[in-house]
Amino acid sequence: MKSKQIKFLETLVKIPSPSGFEESIAEYIKQELLQILPKTKVKVDSFNNVIAVIRGTSDKVVMIDAHLDQIGFIVTNIDRKGFISLQYIGGGDKSILSARDLVILTDKGRINAVVNRKHTHLVEDENDVQIERMHEAAIDIGPRSRKKVQAAVKIGDPVIYRPSFNHLRESFYSGYGFDDKTGCFILLETIREIAHSKKKPIPTLIFVFSAQEETGGAKLRPLVKKYKPDLFVEVDVTFATDWEDDDDLEREVGKCELGKGIVLYRGVDIDKNCFKLLKSTAKNHKINVQYQASTGQIGYTTDYISCQENGIKTLVLGIPLRNMHSPTEIINLRDLNSAIQLLTNFLFRRRIEKVLER
Repeated sequence: MKSKQIKFLETLVKIPSPSGFEESIAEYIKQELLQILPKTKVKVDSFNNVIAVIRGTSDKVVMIDAHLDQIGFIVTNIDRKGFISLQYIGGGDKSILSARDLVILTDKGRINAVVNRKHTHLVEDENDVQIERMHEAAIDIGPRSRKKVQAAVKIGDPVIYRPSFNHLRESFYSGYGFDDKTGCFILLETIREIAHSKKKPIPTLIFVFSAQEETGGAKLRPLVKKYKPDLFVEVDVTFATDWEDDDDLEREVGKCELGKGIVLYRGVDIDKNCFKLLKSTAKNHKINVQYQASTGQIGYTTDYISCQENGIKTLVLGIPLRNMHSPTEIINLRDLNSAIQLLTNFLFRRRIEKVLER
């Protein structure tokens, strides 16, 4: 992957976008799209969904989605000592909160904060410092005064882990927000490839960078109703199982390794003919892919999209990810490359019009 692309991915990852507060990332993606597509083909709706349209030669419609929000927190209380209380926006693991760096996104700017922890020298039992309920997490910005803290922080301010993007070794990177900024990156790079090819796809392509997926994904539904896609393609992260020697994890979700290619889901609610075309595209272009099974309840937007509008064909592309929903997620850039190549070539397949017939 080119250094310019890596820098672009880093910029995406470092823009805060907790669910419900996606204005900055939506505007950034919009400006990137306007460098590729005409102004009339790019839109941001009232929910902060970003929509990019590439007209095709047929009446078929394919919607490709990646969500631009990330997990975060929200301020719920400031006590008399100036400690701030939080609740999660989206899912999260309370056990990893202790002693973390946070950033509070206030109307006046960013405020650094930390999650307090008892002095290590005084901890006799590690269970004594475990955070089991969110209200047990004491968020500290320094002053021991409710009045001073309230002057800077308000109830309802969003909070995030401190943004990070770090090169590990080879093509491995760690950071916070790969879920699902990597999906957004794949969509943007795919749009670039399609635009630079000067070729017109057969179906009209509706690329959506959707808001509030981590809180249920309901903000995408009006777009599905409006555009009535024949096929809905979800690009989101999936569970890597190579993070330790854990046979139980692999048995639970299927083998998935970083650097071995994008994951294609197969099974319940995955359209068989579209899957065959996707798989043959990977084979024809020698693109590395992996496979995981769909039970019909795999936690993706496709779970409810498939039964909308009298039935919509669906596909899921999973980006291998370690440490999901944490500030130390890990990806491999080779998997992002394989996804861009696969998606671009798949959307140009001549047979796609035939497999989209109901």
